[in-house]
Amino acid sequence: MNIIKSYLNNLLFSYSTLLFLKSRLLGLILLLTTFLNPTIATTGLIAWATTFIFSSFVGLKKNDEIASIFTYNSLLVGFGIGAIFKITYLSIIMTIGSSILTVLLTYTLFSIFATYLKLPVLNIPFALVSMLVALASVRYSALILDSFNSLNFLNLKFLPLSIHGLLSNIGVLIFLPYDIPGLIVLISLLFLSRITFGLAVFSYFIGTLILAIFKSSFTIAFSEFYAFNFILTGIAIGGIFLIPSKRSYILAMIGVIISVFILDAVSIFWSRFGIPIFTLPFNLIVLLFVYVLNSLDHERINRLIKATPEKSLIHHYNFQERFDFLLPKPFLPFNGFWNVYQAFDGEWTHKGKWKFAYDFNIVDNETSYKNEGLFLEDYYCFNKPIVCPISGYVVDCFDNYEDNQIGNVDKIHNWGNFVIIYSNFGYYTEISHLKKKSLKVKIGDQVEIGQIIASCGNSGYSPEPHIHFQIQYLQVIGSTSFKFKIPNAITKSKNFVNDGILKKNDEVSNYHFSRILYHKLQFILDDILVYQIKKGDKILKRMVLIVKMDFDGSYYFWEQATNAKLYFGTKDSCFVLYTLESQNKTYLSYIFKSIPKIPITDQGELFWEEALPLNVVPNRKPLWISSIDKKALVAKGKYHKKDEKIYGEIKVGNSIIHTEASINQQKGFDYFRVEENKTVIEFSLIEKNN
Repeated sequence: MNIIKSYLNNLLFSYSTLLFLKSRLLGLILLLTTFLNPTIATTGLIAWATTFIFSSFVGLKKNDEIASIFTYNSLLVGFGIGAIFKITYLSIIMTIGSSILTVLLTYTLFSIFATYLKLPVLNIPFALVSMLVALASVRYSALILDSFNSLNFLNLKFLPLSIHGLLSNIGVLIFLPYDIPGLIVLISLLFLSRITFGLAVFSYFIGTLILAIFKSSFTIAFSEFYAFNFILTGIAIGGIFLIPSKRSYILAMIGVIISVFILDAVSIFWSRFGIPIFTLPFNLIVLLFVYVLNSLDHERINRLIKATPEKSLIHHYNFQERFDFLLPKPFLPFNGFWNVYQAFDGEWTHKGKWKFAYDFNIVDNETSYKNEGLFLEDYYCFNKPIVCPISGYVVDCFDNYEDNQIGNVDKIHNWGNFVIIYSNFGYYTEISHLKKKSLKVKIGDQVEIGQIIASCGNSGYSPEPHIHFQIQYLQVIGSTSFKFKIPNAITKSKNFVNDGILKKNDEVSNYHFSRILYHKLQFILDDILVYQIKKGDKILKRMVLIVKMDFDGSYYFWEQATNAKLYFGTKDSCFVLYTLESQNKTYLSYIFKSIPKIPITDQGELFWEEALPLNVVPNRKPLWISSIDKKALVAKGKYHKKDEKIYGEIKVGNSIIHTEASINQQKGFDYFRVEENKTVIEFSLIEKNN
């Protein structure tokens, strides 16, 4: 039964991939629509079946990503043969042979593109194999051509030429260049992905408008058979390989405009050989855009393509606003509370290539010294221990320079005494202005986070005692600094800084990790938590949560009744809920609102802000509108931890959601309480097996 379900899923996903989406419903609609031309439907299914049989025969792994690329390209090849030839034993043999060739070509190109170019294969295998079929068929007189006019009844004659052009080019995507198939596909897109729908429509009309201007004829432009390349290009750039946004849409339209010239240039060249251009303009433009933007590490590149552009958008903002897996995250290089004397892009020395750095000192009553501050010993930070902010090893250090007397600076040796440490994560930290002869480490020493390595001094270009702290990618003193974040810190005002950028005059300290709280928030495989859910005084249901592990090693709470998954883990000394995956409405969203992140510390009362995913706190605006307004995409909650309780306040429009959660004395959570729109939903722990 599972094998049949797996094959059926692949079949439907292969059809929906024709439009870059992953949807069983869309796949089913496209499959049924192809039966408007039974020949196309049959050769498509033969191509799909051949792909699976041959792949298994030669031992190709049934990896979901590669398998969908195989069958997607083979489907197109099958459709192409069915659109040209009637079904005979010869056309079936050609379909089978072409599908096998497509598998071989797809696997080869996938390996080369992914390994060396970091590019998708798209439907290049289909385009190349279809060209070979077109060339070979010239000599095969036994093949019987089909009539392209046999399905003209599928056109709606009352439609204006512009709408007919749009619908017929949408229909071309499944080799049915007629109004009714195009209308079915377009309506399906409207319900499943409004971003894809909008890009399809705008891309077509932008492309044909440019084509009409150059050809001085809207009639010729709207009659262009290969204008579906505009549609594919716009969808791929604007919604698939880039995260949907205002800038992504502009880039998509630029790609569409360029594809107009490619379309005509390729058409003229290929027509001399009697070969259709198929999807060559689309493939060329999209691959060029993706390669360049990937090389530039463009901020809108979609690193993890989801089932729809909307889901990619939600995932992107969830992780961009809540987690940063790219920037370095050293801990603070001291114990206790120190003051940010100069922050990033500071007013004095943190300029140009040294803009990403912090200067720290210690203040009391807004001053950094006692008495009159005339002597080094008057300064609170002087001779205080400096601790290692990362795990790694010392690559360079020096502590022979004298400490300046107050008001003097060493203009020759700007950095003064220093230590440079290489992180196990591939970057360097540099700490400068250390006290003379205070180093506790030497070059080559392995060091760990929190280990005392030196003392704060006043060497180098330093008018008063402080330390300079920066991240760099070279081990040379004074190298260019790079942006970084502080993973965990606490301010004197009890605000928790997580993955944050500090501001001038922030007084911050590393926080103390609580192993007791850590063990309370650790869950292992097959732990079971049972909650009774009430709405006001009415009992709604019992919710059973089971701890499971995904194929990549990540853990999640699984609600068996709805098959919803709430992923969790420990990151930067915090318990975090990563993401919620659910096809249907689930009460797990209330848990997410209550505890999106919990600092694992026992340092008393703490306050922090946390961004929340759109599928947990929905936006009041449609996603296709919100995609051009970043502020509308991010909902933030204010959270407050006191003892074993976490309180939350989430502002959504003009309303406020109040949350409360309580940590169990042994493990897990005793209850969650969410008040939203004057309705109270409460979860009470009634059973646990752990």
